[in-house]
Amino acid sequence: MTLPSFHRPRAYRPSWSRLSLRLLILTAILALLLPGLAVAQEEGGTPPPLAGESDTGLPCFDGRLRIRDLENADPSIPEGLARVYGVGTAWEEDAKLFALRLGCPLLETGYQWEGTFFSKSAQAFFSTDTNEIRATNDDPNSIPTLGTEGMQVLFVYRSLVRAGFEEDSLLGAGGGVTIRPSTDAQPFGPPASPKDEVYFHVSIQQRGEVVDVWVASQDGTIYQYYSD
Repeated sequence: MTLPSFHRPRAYRPSWSRLSLRLLILTAILALLLPGLAVAQEEGGTPPPLAGESDTGLPCFDGRLRIRDLENADPSIPEGLARVYGVGTAWEEDAKLFALRLGCPLLETGYQWEGTFFSKSAQAFFSTDTNEIRATNDDPNSIPTLGTEGMQVLFVYRSLVRAGFEEDSLLGAGGGVTIRPSTDAQPFGPPASPKDEVYFHVSIQQRGEVVDVWVASQDGTIYQYYSD
């Protein structure tokens, strides 16, 4: 009697050619995806909206200021200044405002105002956003005080749009709008910009370039650095 023969099932082993083909396909897919992810993280890339935020018309909807956001920033000034002055004078009673910065609040839409103060008694600068205290050897009498009476931002928006900058252009992530007086002892702006003036500085990202612009508070004139 002939016994039936039993055959063990053969384990499936993919051939090296198939493995190589799969690896090549996976490598090609990664090569296509990774550059796109890197570009999105670059300075000039458009950030994604904040979590849960669908209204892209709100200021700082993605954590970044745009030129268009400056059009409606003025109503935020009184409350912003009150908070900034409160933090500054809590540091030192003789603290005088040296500079202001308009940026975005953390993980929220809207506007965030921060200030830099100088104290003669402390012989130091103080930043309200980081609580950093920076000692200085500058002559206290040479450090100007930034006046805020009647301060506006709308004219900056109008000057930039009139100069041809696009409303949707992003402002520098670390800067936003910086406001400072410029004097001979404490210059702020290009050499050609007049002294004894307050300037609003922005770094604008447009067409793959970053353009630094200083807007004069008295007449909205724009000043830039120009190479010879």
